[in-house]
Amino acid sequence: MGDILIRKLDDKVVAAWKKRAAANGRSLQAELHEELSKQLMADEKARALEIAARSRASADISKMEGESWEWIREDRDSR
Repeated sequence: MGDILIRKLDDKVVAAWKKRAAANGRSLQAELHEELSKQLMADEKARALEIAARSRASADISKMEGESWEWIREDRDSR
């Protein structure tokens, strides 16, 4: 695991994070670890949703009519 050292943070920022950590029953390190991990997961989820939305938008919905066996047959016959 990696370590991060952040220098010259404003004392008010550090105090606010310590207060937040105490309210959640965690150490400052554990609180920051949790927050960084949550933010990364949220960013990854947003990116995945964006990719899915673009895929849906570009999908040819006209081919969605019919039965799945017809799609399979059409695909096989096209080769």
